[in-house]
Amino acid sequence: MLSEDENPYLLEYNCRLGDPEAQVLLFRLQSDLYALCEAAMEGKLRHTVADWMPESALGVVLASQGYPEHYSTGEEIFGLPEEELTDGKVFHAGTKLADGKVITTGGRVLCAVAAGASLAEAQTLAYQLADTIEWPSKYCRRDIGFKALVK
Repeated sequence: MLSEDENPYLLEYNCRLGDPEAQVLLFRLQSDLYALCEAAMEGKLRHTVADWMPESALGVVLASQGYPEHYSTGEEIFGLPEEELTDGKVFHAGTKLADGKVITTGGRVLCAVAAGASLAEAQTLAYQLADTIEWPSKYCRRDIGFKALVK
């Protein structure tokens, strides 16, 4: 969301860990999430400091064509990273492993998240990561982050 003077601002926090917004935040979190949750449950969160990576991060949702209404499932996904990435991560939402293959099971399938020294760099890296992944009905918006970059 952008304010009237075109500055980005926060509209809401989503608490569901499967939401793309949460996935970008969790990617940046360097502290132990369990320890933070435990401190919150014990009422000690105000005495705890969360450590965050200083880089900007951006996530691009990869969905099946037709999402959220009518979309295909059961399609094999190709190009997923085989090793852990240092500047990115692919979060799974609508996938399952079947006979050694990753296949689609939902409309919102993956979220490609990347970090960079600037939002523009994070955006470039997230789209590069998203573009390595394919399946027959793959769709992703190509405008994520652009409003925050235009001044």
